[in-house]
Amino acid sequence: MTDQEEADQGGALLSQVEAELRRPWTRINFAPAVEGLYQGAIERARTRHYILCHLSGLMVFDLFVFINALVIPDVLVPTMIVDFVVLTPSLLVLVWLMHRRIVPATVASTAFLFPILLAMLGLMLASRAQNAVMVAFAIPMIMVYASIALPLPVLQAGIVSLGATLLTAFAVALHPGFDLGGGLFAVMLNASMAAYLIVAAFRNEINERRFYLLGLRDTLHSEGLRTWNRRLLSLSDTDGLTGVGNRRSFDARLEAAWQRNGLSEAPVALMMIDIDNFKRLNDTYGHLGGDECLREVAGIVGRTIRSPAATTFRYGGEEFAVILSGPEAERVGLIAERIRVAVEAARISLPSGPPGGLGVTVSIGCAAMVPDAGLPQQTLISIADAALYRAKQKGRNRVQVGPVDPGTALQVA
Repeated sequence: MTDQEEADQGGALLSQVEAELRRPWTRINFAPAVEGLYQGAIERARTRHYILCHLSGLMVFDLFVFINALVIPDVLVPTMIVDFVVLTPSLLVLVWLMHRRIVPATVASTAFLFPILLAMLGLMLASRAQNAVMVAFAIPMIMVYASIALPLPVLQAGIVSLGATLLTAFAVALHPGFDLGGGLFAVMLNASMAAYLIVAAFRNEINERRFYLLGLRDTLHSEGLRTWNRRLLSLSDTDGLTGVGNRRSFDARLEAAWQRNGLSEAPVALMMIDIDNFKRLNDTYGHLGGDECLREVAGIVGRTIRSPAATTFRYGGEEFAVILSGPEAERVGLIAERIRVAVEAARISLPSGPPGGLGVTVSIGCAAMVPDAGLPQQTLISIADAALYRAKQKGRNRVQVGPVDPGTALQVA
């Protein structure tokens, strides 16, 4: 993806985020694109948190067997069987399914709570103990767990709270030891707790979602700034006419290659490419023709090299430079000849030029060296520049390889 495409995509998403921040506070779900990002961002952490809560909550629930021995002692054995033989293994399987992403975390967590709720109310109905209805007063703990400890999204938290309230009212009404005062108190307690906890779950989810939007907006702003900085840096390192690196970029890249390859003792090569008789071409066809010729030659050089180990630059005027590293550097002479042939074979169309295009040639000077700590990178430029001068002296449209210094240079093809 290009920087422009990345900037456009980030800008579009930022506009959606800004729109979501302005939406009515009563609407929970985001638009599909932002909702998908939100769910993907929180799902892993939410699942891990739910699993830890369920494992610890299951331990607390199992410890309540000892409380049940005091409240409903007549059904202690069924209570132990339900808790330890049925519920605990079943709920551990459900947690495993959640961990393996087989069942969504919110669905599994909602399903996790109803067997516990039904078991508590079922044992209360089965007991004939005087204080059996007291179990109904423990039901709000399940609502608190769903809305605060986990917390579930407001829809699932509402399902648990309302379901717990209705089931509790039904169980209290059916219990043989039903007492109007105590039963109504238990039902009202559950109903009021359900209402308060649904509101709490709603506010919690609204705040969580808004916090996510604010964080996403900051991230997109930062990414947008980084994208623009990369574009500005790219523009500052690019020749505006030809689209290849400029002289500033050339100096920085050659210095970096010189230092890097000096440590690895790998060769660095340089081509200096000059368009033959460019002044005459510029005088004949004007600056527009000269500019078009520069663009075409730069494109031919880039297409002919086709190597990530080589980089093209506009060195100045009608002169280009190519830096090569590693194995490509040892073949700089052969690569330079391919460039010369490609330019000669091309018929460059110029504004006001001949109908069939203009034959343009280049002269190329080459040099390759293993960087030496005692020599600056300008040494390589001097050798390649001198080779270019000799190529033009010998009649132009040719490749000239720089002289070999046994101490620092390579014999290049």
